[in-house]
Amino acid sequence: MTGETVAGAVRAVERDGGAPLPAFAWREVSAITAAAGVLYFARLDRYALGGDELYFIGAGHHPAVSYADQGPAVPLLAALADDLAPGSATVLRLPALLMTLLAVVLSALIARELRGGRGPQAMAALAYAVTPAAVLQAAMLSTYALDATLTAGISWLFLRWVRTRELRRSRFRADHLLVLAGLLAALAVQVKWLVPLVWAGIALGFALLGPREVFRRPGWWLGSAVLALSGLPAVLWQYANGWPQLGMSAVIRAEQLATSPLVAMPWQAVLLTGPLGLLILAGMWAGFRSELVRPYRFLIPMVALGLVGVLGGGLRPYYMAAAFPGLLAAGAVYLAEVGLTRRVRTFGVAITALATAICVSVVLVLPLPQSQLRQPTDRYSQFDWRMRLFGPSGWERLIAGVDAAYRLVPAEQLPGLVLVTQNYWQAAALDHYGPALGFPAVYSTNRGYAYFPPPPDTATTILYVGIDRPQTTLGLEFAEAVELVRVDDRLGVPSVNRHVSVWKCRYPARPWSQAWPGMRRLPLVDGTAR
Repeated sequence: MTGETVAGAVRAVERDGGAPLPAFAWREVSAITAAAGVLYFARLDRYALGGDELYFIGAGHHPAVSYADQGPAVPLLAALADDLAPGSATVLRLPALLMTLLAVVLSALIARELRGGRGPQAMAALAYAVTPAAVLQAAMLSTYALDATLTAGISWLFLRWVRTRELRRSRFRADHLLVLAGLLAALAVQVKWLVPLVWAGIALGFALLGPREVFRRPGWWLGSAVLALSGLPAVLWQYANGWPQLGMSAVIRAEQLATSPLVAMPWQAVLLTGPLGLLILAGMWAGFRSELVRPYRFLIPMVALGLVGVLGGGLRPYYMAAAFPGLLAAGAVYLAEVGLTRRVRTFGVAITALATAICVSVVLVLPLPQSQLRQPTDRYSQFDWRMRLFGPSGWERLIAGVDAAYRLVPAEQLPGLVLVTQNYWQAAALDHYGPALGFPAVYSTNRGYAYFPPPPDTATTILYVGIDRPQTTLGLEFAEAVELVRVDDRLGVPSVNRHVSVWKCRYPARPWSQAWPGMRRLPLVDGTAR
């Protein structure tokens, strides 16, 4: 070793208080991860496929470098699962379960990076495993299921770089962590477009709170370049299609505010964290008070921006979940650092037991039987809670209604007939379940489906499926428009088996290729009051 290298190692040891990095609590973390895996795996097939999951499958069978509302990663995973095990909810949701378990392990790894021993590592892992955020993450395939864990992994790599940047034998060996962070971010941007904001928040944290030397490291710029280049195909796609992702931001905000107004956002955060949200608060406090956490304060701006976006901007509460592994780890390490009285420790055990009991109960009890549903779903806020408590339903009735309408079409009108739906859930369900019944091709003017190829101009007869009249939804007149079937169960799911009509429409006033771009709509029309 050179003198310079030895000096760097000495400075690192002095900075770290002379203590080696604690051993990884692999026994405890393995046990927690295995228990969570068994619990969450047991319920993977208890929920019917959700509308978004069906959409992922449909989108994956229309491969693209980007979609109107997300990157290509989740649709490609969904299509692969559907090809390997058609109709299997378990196989479809395995990536979500695996990413949830990886987040459990990352929570412990981050605690270790903060010099937490076996106790804080196990506490961080257990705390994440029993949060409602983890229950939600493991339940269904979603962009959130992947994005939250990938973002936590990016944070962990930056934490490791800060700790090891002088301890490594050369700067090059430390910089590989920065490049790995860029590669992980490049993967995350194929899931959702949030990671560039995360990267910008981390850069802001380095600029404000240090270590600013990161900007002198080639690894930072190489990692940033990898992220930028990986997103370029999607940028070009968005540009060519009128930037629908920008429009989705307003749609997401409107949907979230219809679920819960801004004043209720703190309560939404509590629903996502559960009782161990107290440990997350301790982690936030540790960012300002703990000597062990002090070198890693560069992550504070990223967390703060996320909180502002959710609590003040009306974004989805689960956007904050990517910060939970780090905050839970910081909280566990801080509480071990300051020491706790016996009374406080007893309280902590009780809160942890309560959080675990709630988690296990929710997983074992939900979804509730549809027979227990008593009230119709009239408002969007009810829609959200219905999905949480009872899960998706109604696809059979929707398919049966469309099948009945299809059989009413005279034989001479069947050649070239296509299905056109008002919202993308309807299209995805017909796309997935319809081929077994001989349904024709499915199209929709809504969200991602609207950016797939339009119906051929030779399609002079369509079956339109929607809540509103076809002329209203499509902005297109037909020579003939006749309602054939009504699907309207009082306790049904809005837009699935409630408020839905199937119309036969013939001879559109304009060719589909000309009219389609003006028909595209991003909001999900479901017939509920908002």
